[in-house]
Amino acid sequence: MNLDLLLKPLGITVSDKDQSLVINGLSFDSSKIDKHFIFIAIAGTNTDGHLFINDAIKNGAAAIIGEKDIQDLAVPYFKVPNARKALAVLASTFHHNPTQNKIMIGITGTNGKTTTSYMLKHILESHGISCALFGSVSTVINGFENTSTHTTLDPLTFHQLLSFSHDEVVIMEVSSHGLTQFRVEGIEFDYCIFTNLEPEHLDYHQNMESYYLAKQSLFDHLNLNGVAIVNSVTEWGERLSSYVSSKNKNVLKVNGKDSAYFISGEELLTTSNSETISYPLTTCMRGQHNVENASLAFLTSISLGLEPSSIVEALTNFEGVPGRFQLFSHPSGANFVIDYAHTSNAFYHILDTVHSYKPRKIIHVFGFRGNRDVQKRKNMIDISTSNCDVSILTFDDLNGLTPDQMINELTQLNLQNKCIVIPDRTLAIQHAWELAHDQDWVVITGKGIEDYQQTFSLPTKSDMDTLHFLNHSLSFQKEHL
Repeated sequence: MNLDLLLKPLGITVSDKDQSLVINGLSFDSSKIDKHFIFIAIAGTNTDGHLFINDAIKNGAAAIIGEKDIQDLAVPYFKVPNARKALAVLASTFHHNPTQNKIMIGITGTNGKTTTSYMLKHILESHGISCALFGSVSTVINGFENTSTHTTLDPLTFHQLLSFSHDEVVIMEVSSHGLTQFRVEGIEFDYCIFTNLEPEHLDYHQNMESYYLAKQSLFDHLNLNGVAIVNSVTEWGERLSSYVSSKNKNVLKVNGKDSAYFISGEELLTTSNSETISYPLTTCMRGQHNVENASLAFLTSISLGLEPSSIVEALTNFEGVPGRFQLFSHPSGANFVIDYAHTSNAFYHILDTVHSYKPRKIIHVFGFRGNRDVQKRKNMIDISTSNCDVSILTFDDLNGLTPDQMINELTQLNLQNKCIVIPDRTLAIQHAWELAHDQDWVVITGKGIEDYQQTFSLPTKSDMDTLHFLNHSLSFQKEHL
């Protein structure tokens, strides 16, 4: 693509001598620059891309885009107010605007993004509508699935992948980090979904107001005829609904003041011609939070023109989400649950769901991620200890902390000795395995299907892998007694 065509959407005028310069690629990583590439210098959290401009030029960069005043480079340099925004626009332009002929659906919120996206994908595909999916568990394009590295991909990777898609609909989980880092800049969404908001990522956003405003910014990307689907059960949802309405855009609310739809048990209720109509939202995933997720997927599907009865039927056939309330049977008859839950609200919902099965005893294994929001930890412990018979504190991801530092943090959090502290995650799961008896439920939260970042005592790579190892070891021992 010619340089002038590529930079035109940014409002940049290219000199006559450089207009016909052919650009073969883009990168914000100087080590990935090749001949006739543009290097976008981004001042990141840990390092400043402007420091690597000369490296990019040595590697073949034909032009540089950055935010600082820089003179006398060997290649054209273009200054922009925001390099992250510029990257997103350039990525879309270079890959011929791959979102323009798709139905774009963005989902944001603290919890429920993944489950709602999987439910929605299942409903649409049950109706013969092909879907691409970009989320925290997996990326699916043209029916091919790969494990995700980020909830919201950088715009260069996203547009590059989407340029290969023949799918009719694109479903994206959009994180607050992705929004503040302008990863969806230039994308117009046909539908934007809000699940909920609770304290999370406050190490990054500092306070709930900033966190909320990050989530709200997704709805600024809603196109003129787009629809916002909002869970308005809390003040954050009500505030968001009012905000979107003030922009003269369509809002479908569930659960809030003046909502057309309400949840009652596992049904979605609405009124038509003074008659109450109910739609069952029964799926394999139990719990009030999953009923709320199903309601958002239902309303989005209604907005897309699907028949309510066929949506209900599709939901009944939904088989769940990897790493979300994923069940594993213990030889004693106990049930083990693996779930990604890592906030106090998520803890409450999953433990409340487990209580509905009337367990003999609940054992909970969980930890905290190093260098992350510490404000939520005490409340997470309180939720666990007040809803479980045994709470076991262990490692999650250290994220730069040493094992001794994390052990010290766990010890300080457990000064009242409400929990058992077993730092090695595999040994913590093994202890729960040995405690479990018939009709007990063991809940292991925090990692879901994610692989471990640390090496533990058992030769396993994930929570589910650890359960399989323990089960196999027990079977082996029985066979050789």
